[in-house]
Amino acid sequence: MLRIGILEDEKARSDELMGFLERYKNEHGSFSYSVKVYETGGKLLFDYKQDYDLLFLDIRLPDMLGIDAAREIRKIDPNVMIVFVTSLTQYAIDGYEVNAFDYILKPLMYQPFALKLTRILNILNRASAKKMLTLKTKQLTFRLDADVILYVEVSGHDLIFHTLEREYRIWGTLSKIEQDLEGGSFSRCNACYLVNLKYVEQVKGLTVSVGGHELSISRNRRKEFLEELARYKGGSF
Repeated sequence: MLRIGILEDEKARSDELMGFLERYKNEHGSFSYSVKVYETGGKLLFDYKQDYDLLFLDIRLPDMLGIDAAREIRKIDPNVMIVFVTSLTQYAIDGYEVNAFDYILKPLMYQPFALKLTRILNILNRASAKKMLTLKTKQLTFRLDADVILYVEVSGHDLIFHTLEREYRIWGTLSKIEQDLEGGSFSRCNACYLVNLKYVEQVKGLTVSVGGHELSISRNRRKEFLEELARYKGGSF
């Protein structure tokens, strides 16, 4: 079941979104969802407990901008899919900053909404298919969930796995790990780093921010890296 939050102060617009969700459910028998509507950013932030898969955020609200609410949400939840709902495209472009999936322009239309929702479901389904790596140190052999890896770094003849919790150093080659993770969410930004696209926060010039770390992007890898990032996100940012 897809857990959805809607932040929209105009009841007509939130009702319209809920109508779109119900129509999508009628057209796609396997789709199920739960939804809760918030009229202010403050109410959403007060109630937020990392319990949503998808958020539709209006940009202009009585108490704050939707982008400001998204910034606060990203401090505690790097994974929830965010879609901005706006008539102001200049604000929507700021979605890069909070790793937003996409934006929907007002007035709302069902077909663009349905296409974006389909892409969201495809990405979430792909993310749920976990990959596990078997890694060996001198002391032990263990299994590591690829989903918790921020990036893998080459350090001499070793690899350093930077994860959400800690670092692991093992002997190995980046090309072997890249092969093991093929078809997932990983992409090389240069010869020394294999990045989990799930945790990319920002790309600026020849630098990518990943889980609070600044990594360099090589010039010959930048185009391919950005293309892979765009395919992973599935949106238009």
